Amino acid sequence: MFGADGRMLISSSFDGTIKLWDVANSREIATFMDPAGDERRLWSVAITSDGKTLASGKEGGTITIWDVATGKPRAMLQGGRETIRSVAFSADGKTLVSGDEDGTVKVWDVATGKERAALEGSSRALRVRTVLFSPNDKVLAVSSGPAPADNDLRDEVRVWDTATLKELCTLKTAQPDVSIAVNSDCKTLATGNRRGNIKLWNVATGKELLSLTDHEACQAIAFSRDGKALLSASSAGTIKWWDVATGKEQGINNTHRNGPHAVPRGTYVFSPDNILLATVDTKAGVIEFWDTPEAAR
Repeated sequence: MFGADGRMLISSSFDGTIKLWDVANSREIATFMDPAGDERRLWSVAITSDGKTLASGKEGGTITIWDVATGKPRAMLQGGRETIRSVAFSADGKTLVSGDEDGTVKVWDVATGKERAALEGSSRALRVRTVLFSPNDKVLAVSSGPAPADNDLRDEVRVWDTATLKELCTLKTAQPDVSIAVNSDCKTLATGNRRGNIKLWNVATGKELLSLTDHEACQAIAFSRDGKALLSASSAGTIKWWDVATGKEQGINNTHRNGPHAVPRGTYVFSPDNILLATVDTKAGVIEFWDTPEAAR
């Protein structure tokens, strides 16, 4: 993931290490390693907006809170029983949310390391894939999906009010491997999946607003800075630009900084200003950067 200003990228690895990268020159800034030599696979990472605190999640349901200045762990939390697939900080850095494959979603106080709440309504039959705060911290969205063997189950997205921790709605997406994004006004949520289906939803009612067909596997989505457009990245090496009001495709871009070529399968993440897309080839261990249509606006 990117730091709040987009100048730094944070990557986690299956060998248990975390690396900080300078985006401008692709230079490694620092490497964090568990001082106890715990090499269990890391699956998720997040950093506060001020860049001072980092959280990572790994196999065994363990969450580590790191001090970025020293590179040392500050606290260890137990977020579940299986694997912490996603962690996210609130914009003010005071709250951390974690999602475990066992269906557990927990809310933490960052300063004390104490658990504030375990969100009710998180389905234990589904594995949490992504936890995400809206840009203004007013809502929390959690996407979950079944284990590969559970073909009778479907993905869903649950949305909570962060002030009251009451569930606002549940979206039955019927889509595999869902990516999610919340618009800046918290009124619209977008989902995209690897079948190329992209949908826009009303957060307040949980009703589907628009359905877009990308025809390519959607790996990541993000709203533009003004909230009027949606960006989607596909495994075909394209970044598409959609009009949120009409659902019509407005443009396409496949500009890689080292020349056009296909996007590798792996992890995809947009920078906070959505000007860059970072792709991580999980097999080759290579991070690459792509310009998006937002850069030209």
